[in-house]
Amino acid sequence: MHDDKFHSVEKVDQIFSTDFIEKHWLGERVEPSGFDVLEEVAFTRASLDAAAGRRSLRGWICNEFRIPDFFHGGPELVRRSETLRGFGFSQAVNRALDAADRCPFPGPTAALHLRSGDIVRGKYRFMPDFSDKVVASTLVKSIVSELASKGLTTLLIGQDRATLEYLRSQTGALQSDDLGSAEFEDETLRAFFEMRLMARCRTIYAGNSVYASVASTMGDIALVHPKTLFGGSRAAEMILAELSRHQGDYHPLEAAFGYQTAFLDLEGQIGSARAKDILEKAHALDPENDVYPLKIAAAYFRERDYRSGEAVLKALMTTQFEASSAMPLRAIGVLVRRSWRGGHVMSKDFESFFAAAADGHPYAAACSAHILHVVFGKLKPARRMIAMSLEAEPNNALFKRIKRHIRPLTTPQSGLLAKARLRLWKAGIRI
Repeated sequence: MHDDKFHSVEKVDQIFSTDFIEKHWLGERVEPSGFDVLEEVAFTRASLDAAAGRRSLRGWICNEFRIPDFFHGGPELVRRSETLRGFGFSQAVNRALDAADRCPFPGPTAALHLRSGDIVRGKYRFMPDFSDKVVASTLVKSIVSELASKGLTTLLIGQDRATLEYLRSQTGALQSDDLGSAEFEDETLRAFFEMRLMARCRTIYAGNSVYASVASTMGDIALVHPKTLFGGSRAAEMILAELSRHQGDYHPLEAAFGYQTAFLDLEGQIGSARAKDILEKAHALDPENDVYPLKIAAAYFRERDYRSGEAVLKALMTTQFEASSAMPLRAIGVLVRRSWRGGHVMSKDFESFFAAAADGHPYAAACSAHILHVVFGKLKPARRMIAMSLEAEPNNALFKRIKRHIRPLTTPQSGLLAKARLRLWKAGIRI
């Protein structure tokens, strides 16, 4: 399947051999109820044998590369790399893997995977909890220098060609193009070639990337985050130093992500003035990203500078309401967005908004009304919050619109469809 321009998964016959597909094909549709699920809990040979004894069991579903780490007892497991080599790949994929094995390295080499895509330039840049999945390109010069001090050449693997070319010109690091990846016009074959190159390195440095995880599995080598080289705070200062000197050399969204990464590593250690400085620079580069002004407001609120935080919210919310009266405002959608890891993206800031509302600030109260309504499903407290906003500014058209938006989704007389919609709403699913 293809998702926007950043994600793609090829059909199975592009990856696996005909024999392998025929042997393991489970049908056009797979009924999950016929399978047990291997999860991140301890399991043993005996528990597997007991499950396999059920006549209805077709097998196990596993969505975790490191699931063998949770196996306890019994004989030693086959290594993951050996299992992966047992897959019947297509001839084209095997040619790409063989080509990567023949490439000579200049010496001891470490791989650095620069994921970018939708987390830096797409919709997930509005969700800071995705930040740790990516190594900021603005940290690469420091990483390459640190690895060189350990006697290692850095192999850069990444998505954005312009960024890779710039970093190679500045650091002397290897690129996969230097080793022949450009010969593979097909993106899938190039991916297998690059994963195999990474698998031959001493260590892979990457964020939370399946791409790097597969390479780590191929080579039975360590996959670690580059921040282990420096620590989060030091890495943040390195990023900020790089941006102060060379911000213009990076794509605006790459630079904005660098500021976001640095802020998240320093958040809780810095005051509102420095937070504002970092976040305003990010917002200037990525003006559509409402995370930045919301985080500025929250930083002020935490220091009880409610007036400054309220001014940020008022400017943001008024501008968006003047552009579109649709509810909720775009910024509010960011404020109450659910996290892919559970919870909500800005949950640790909610109390700060509530405190500002309690101090009598109407825009903070309007935001708090949305939080209470959408996140916690508390209708009456949400209505009390927006009533506070209207009491302060009775003629405010935005507050009036929010009041109409905060309403019950069902009544005791509601039908099954409305009640199902309410359950989905409470689960964070909007239809």
